[in-house]
Amino acid sequence: MFIAIPTHVHTGASQNEIPLANSLIVAANVLAFFLGIQQPVGPNSGCFSIIGYGFSHAGLSHLIINMWLLWVVGNPVNRRVGNTYYLIGYLGTILSMGLLARFFVEANLVGSSGAIFAVVAVLAMLLPTAKTDVSYIVVFPLTLIIGLLKPPQHWVYWFIRWDSIQLRAWWFLFLVPVLQLFGLVWWSWNWVNLSHLAGFLCGMTFVLLLPKSISMGNARTFHFQP
Repeated sequence: MFIAIPTHVHTGASQNEIPLANSLIVAANVLAFFLGIQQPVGPNSGCFSIIGYGFSHAGLSHLIINMWLLWVVGNPVNRRVGNTYYLIGYLGTILSMGLLARFFVEANLVGSSGAIFAVVAVLAMLLPTAKTDVSYIVVFPLTLIIGLLKPPQHWVYWFIRWDSIQLRAWWFLFLVPVLQLFGLVWWSWNWVNLSHLAGFLCGMTFVLLLPKSISMGNARTFHFQP
């Protein structure tokens, strides 16, 4: 098992202004949870579920984790693409995945994870050199791989390990697919990892469809730096 939580994104731009679109999305998720709104999408679910599932969460911990990720990663992306395109990309991902789940998925899905992974993809493609602080915890057997790369100072770290690192955002283009595919192998076929991958692909597609004024051609210079 590998759990990674971004804690801060350093873009070099001013972060005093809180972006409007991302703030509204976070507020809508929190409000929907405390109002008890649950709209899972799946076989025979209602029409509103193809959007409503993206603002529904299975529990408080699910909500907190997703909103933390969205706040940390979404704000710099919102600043980068602006409010209109941010809403189009975020809601477009929810709608696309909602339609897919409604007609082709055999289970009910809830949560904003897929859309958040889309935002992560946009971050990696449009702000590739942004430094991202990531806290992580790793459990056996993945600790063996990390141990070979960086020998642990105590034997217990061969079984469980936690630390924080700083990565350039472009690393997510490689790490997200690898970790989600590993989850599919380790946990067998599951819709959680698949929805994360689908959201990530939606985010990449969104970037490719952006106008040149805010596309990758106008992104910061891409240096392959760790």
